Amino acid sequence: MTTSGPRRRREPAAGLAARAVLCALALGAPEWCAAWSARLHTHRGAAPPAAAPRTCSCARARRARPARGAPHAHARPAAFNGTWPRNVDVCEGMTVRLFPGYAQQLEPAGSDWHVSLRGWVCDSTIRSARRRLTSRALQRGVWTAVHAAGDAEGEHDAAAAVSHPARSDMQRQALLRRRVSIFLTKSHARRRVAVALTTTDGAELWSSKTNSAGHFTVEATVPQGQLLCRDSARQLPGGTWLTSVRTTPSEDGRVFETALLLIPPVGLSVISDIDDTIKQTHVHNTRLMLRSTFLEEWLPVPGMPDVYREWASHGAAFHYVSSSPWQLQPQLEALLAKAGFPPGTFHLKDLHYKGRRLLNLFRSSTALKPKQISGLLDAFPRRRFVLVGDSGEKDAQIYAQIARHYRERIVHIYIRNVPTKQLGATSAEQTRERLGRFFRGLPDRQWTVFDRASCIREDAKAWPQS
Repeated sequence: MTTSGPRRRREPAAGLAARAVLCALALGAPEWCAAWSARLHTHRGAAPPAAAPRTCSCARARRARPARGAPHAHARPAAFNGTWPRNVDVCEGMTVRLFPGYAQQLEPAGSDWHVSLRGWVCDSTIRSARRRLTSRALQRGVWTAVHAAGDAEGEHDAAAAVSHPARSDMQRQALLRRRVSIFLTKSHARRRVAVALTTTDGAELWSSKTNSAGHFTVEATVPQGQLLCRDSARQLPGGTWLTSVRTTPSEDGRVFETALLLIPPVGLSVISDIDDTIKQTHVHNTRLMLRSTFLEEWLPVPGMPDVYREWASHGAAFHYVSSSPWQLQPQLEALLAKAGFPPGTFHLKDLHYKGRRLLNLFRSSTALKPKQISGLLDAFPRRRFVLVGDSGEKDAQIYAQIARHYRERIVHIYIRNVPTKQLGATSAEQTRERLGRFFRGLPDRQWTVFDRASCIREDAKAWPQS
């Protein structure tokens, strides 16, 4: 009788899928995708597939690039001669996602405008076999986590269940597949991108180059007399102009476009959080957060679109600052537009660091958000600001620090009362008492905790406009 060696303990597929949700998700990192692909194939008793070499139609153009170290970032190409230059580094199957940017008028008043813009070059779909395997594992993990029995965080919130339209499992799985694929889309590093802004002289052209995460920035100055082209721009209340910028045609002729806000140096701006402030995310409950993020259509917080439109009618400009990753920006912009929120710029977080976890997608950062907000206040030194957040994460602590540093420039702070993991649901009065330690030393009239959006809708009438 022969005996076989010790059998390797096989982990159930459901356990592997759940681990995919909890493991460190270095989204966009090929090393992690390769490691997870190997783990899956080892579990199935098969060797991981070898990566097939890929080429694209612009390989020749890339070989013809200048030597490393040659100037490229933010360099202005040759003068516009009526023919758009090709974006030869943007090939078929790639997408350029331009994020809404802003332009600030430099001092003294009436001088040139400084344009700040950001974008991302990525694949239109998941084309790698490794990433497809990872996508399937993550889908199983999310599905298991959402439908797990005996959730440690409590039973499913019935109020959240009725807020979403009824969907079949097949519809939810299709939506889950699309949402997960957003995070596994390949980014393209060291790609040159040309961006054009219509001016009174025809166009201003800039070029930039993507970093290791596929992102690029454009920082450029446009003369005052050339920036506004009345045919392509419209004026918003408060003196802000809304125009657009676009890429020059890609190799296959596609053009990508986004909004550009021309914000005057004096006025009032609203810096708003997104998750659980104007979008229902349920960060306090992991199951609800995963469900609302991956399995349901996104919904605005009731009443907040009306509040922001009312504030916009009084001349406020808007900046949406969030711990959501840049991968979700197009979907967030679509949600805000559909719900009727005013147009604004987006300031999100990069999600390509190793060690990030899927469950931490929307966790607020005490390091990133203050830097983003301070950058906006420094960019517009003569404007005054209103800060809007929620009580579920670290917004109150961050906003209080900002108010102490910038003092009279912070007109008001609004904190939406939401449940927390530790305390559950509490009244606005209880939440204000709990958060009071963060606002110690600041005037009581400078900050408000609210339950319903209607409580703060008319507040803009009392704000100073300059």
